[in-house]
Amino acid sequence: MVNRLTTDKGEHSPLWRNAMQEYGKCFVILEKDILCECKDIGVPIMNAPVIHNHDGYELLLLLDGKVNLYTEGEGKILERGDLVCVKPYDFHHAKLLDYDRYDRVVINFKESVIKKISSDKADLSQCFNQTAPGSLNFYHLDEAEIQKLLFYSRELEASLHDTAFGADVLSLSLLTQILVMVNRYVKVDSQVEYTGIMPKLVADTFAYIEQHLTEDLSLAAMEKQLQYNGTYISRCFRKTIGITLQQYIIAKRVTLAQQYLQQGISPCDVCFMTGFNNYSNFSRTFLQQIGISPKRYQLTHMK
Repeated sequence: MVNRLTTDKGEHSPLWRNAMQEYGKCFVILEKDILCECKDIGVPIMNAPVIHNHDGYELLLLLDGKVNLYTEGEGKILERGDLVCVKPYDFHHAKLLDYDRYDRVVINFKESVIKKISSDKADLSQCFNQTAPGSLNFYHLDEAEIQKLLFYSRELEASLHDTAFGADVLSLSLLTQILVMVNRYVKVDSQVEYTGIMPKLVADTFAYIEQHLTEDLSLAAMEKQLQYNGTYISRCFRKTIGITLQQYIIAKRVTLAQQYLQQGISPCDVCFMTGFNNYSNFSRTFLQQIGISPKRYQLTHMK
């Protein structure tokens, strides 16, 4: 029997303060450089459990509960000790199956942090890059490794809330220890085989969207390619992922736009490169999803 992790019951994680309040807004902005929370069922996974991504890395360690974890094309029933490594901007979705149990450790940090603590000999982002895009990147820890990671995570969580001298330095050190430990484990252990739970039609839908993201993605085109009724495709997709096809396509295109804008490509060109046919619509959609205009987003990231 797993002991419950102590939390403030009913409070939502700071990670989700800028998250979607309604279906369709899937991009989460990390409010701080580092976030670490040891949570139980008292801290819900989300107001609306849907597929999403965010502007930073995530480590998710399941301690207790029943959860289906989905990426863009794969899915797994998580077990105690499963450690999921999520890269920035990768879409993922944890679907809770048991509303009485959900104990987990969630650590988020921005790309700038991992660059700061890595070295020429130790790229601490390696554990996030072991699988192809869209694949489920996870490892299974034994009991001793679970307890070790849990210990450092609790220390990191406490340090992040501490205002004493050197707390920021200590927090960075603790995160470094966690990532060194995870990367060392990855280097000596191969990924565990598992039975996938992603419905084939949903996986095929993800693959089709990925291949034709900037093209015509109408239901008629999908029906012809996937050989299923469009309404049935939409229903299966939403049941598994939590949002409609159109909402996911928009979120996917906006994520691609973010990457192009960070490369310095003009917002006008990015509009048409990502499948939007009207700049006003692109700018308005980007503002709704990200919170700032494409031009301001680019200026911020270019700085």
